[in-house]
Amino acid sequence: MNNKFKFIFGPFLLVLMILFLSFNPLIAWDNVEITYLKIDVEIMEDHSLKESVDILVNPKSDTDFDLHLPKGYTNLEVLYNNQILESAPNGIICLIPNELNSIKISYTLPEAIEIKNKDYVYMKELVYSNVKNLIFRIKLPQAYGIDSDDVSTIIPEPSYLQSDGKRIIVLWEMKSPNTPTIFKIKYNSLVNNSGLGSNFIIPLGTVLILIIAIGLFTYFRQFNSKEIEIKIPSSLLTEDEMAICDIIKNEGGKIKQKKLSNMTGFSKAKITKILTNLEKKELIEREPVGCTFIITLKKKIDH
Repeated sequence: MNNKFKFIFGPFLLVLMILFLSFNPLIAWDNVEITYLKIDVEIMEDHSLKESVDILVNPKSDTDFDLHLPKGYTNLEVLYNNQILESAPNGIICLIPNELNSIKISYTLPEAIEIKNKDYVYMKELVYSNVKNLIFRIKLPQAYGIDSDDVSTIIPEPSYLQSDGKRIIVLWEMKSPNTPTIFKIKYNSLVNNSGLGSNFIIPLGTVLILIIAIGLFTYFRQFNSKEIEIKIPSSLLTEDEMAICDIIKNEGGKIKQKKLSNMTGFSKAKITKILTNLEKKELIEREPVGCTFIITLKKKIDH
């Protein structure tokens, strides 16, 4: 009877072990901490969209990371540590442990907007888990706006509403957002086919966008008086990188690269290497001026 039990349940237990091991990488990439996640969405006039995703991950061990590519994407481009990635099998990247991994994804979604009567609805679920810092920005099409009387127009409540003079921009800044979170924007056209010439319609639509954006921004700021500020954790920086950032900050946020060598005593090669790493972490930007560079500090550091 005992041998019969082993004969029946032995293969069953073996299958369970294989399944556990095969799903173990999935657990790893779902639990890896994402230090920084930025999502930029530009909705086009034909209601397709262009989406770009910037991710910073610092895993402690060898980890497979799921890019979570949406269905129906086209024109995919993936940059991994500033190198073009020709292929990512099943949308999976093997991360380098104990190092800041930079992933940049961009693609087009031709059919991403739901049409309900005269309204257009964009929805996205935050599928990345364990995100520490999130920036999510959406640009509406030109001459499209939001109904401020409808409380379900933007979900969840945005951190900012802006305009670049042509489009309304909705922005969320969040620390450790819950997963899953559904982001939703309902928008509609500010103009209709009334026979007016386009030379009149476009400027009118732009003015309406600005008025609506200012009104919405004022409305939401009443409920969002505490400003959220995204900072880069100091744990992501080496002592030398911290020293360089502190010097730039003390110089008013800008400094010439030549001056850094004199102030730190570091060699030119070491200064260049440190600045390259800081650019990779999107903390600084370099602008060539004559025979040197002007270094500008872009973000604050969370000490």
